[in-house]
Amino acid sequence: MKELHGTASVSVTASAQECFELLIAVEDYPRWYPDTVNEVRVTERSSEDHPVRARAKLHIAYGPLVRDFDLSLAIGAQQPHEVTLTRVPHDADDPERFEVAWTIGHGTITVALEASLSVPRLLPVGGIADEMANGFAHAAARALSRSR
Repeated sequence: MKELHGTASVSVTASAQECFELLIAVEDYPRWYPDTVNEVRVTERSSEDHPVRARAKLHIAYGPLVRDFDLSLAIGAQQPHEVTLTRVPHDADDPERFEVAWTIGHGTITVALEASLSVPRLLPVGGIADEMANGFAHAAARALSRSR
């Protein structure tokens, strides 16, 4: 298992509520970050109509690592400051983890990516989490600037 940790922050002119609305609408991620998020299908919603469960297909390409992930996600939110996407394990013995945690501040959005993935031992993955976090953050900032 490889442990991956990455963070990125970007400045935005959108309000915290506009940021929250973009980030909680997980079914729209393929529209604004198609390089990595191929598909998201919401499978369960809260009484406030926010997604709480979803299926997602991610494509990761970093140096020699090219891998597609089919994930079941739990979506957590604290409006309007936080959205968290957490991989749901297949079973109790499933050691892989994947989490994307968005924090919405005053004029910034920050994304932290944490993962524990089964990849070949000698495969160099240093920097992949920071690059992925950076890609997510900048894609979100572009989507927010287009919506204004």
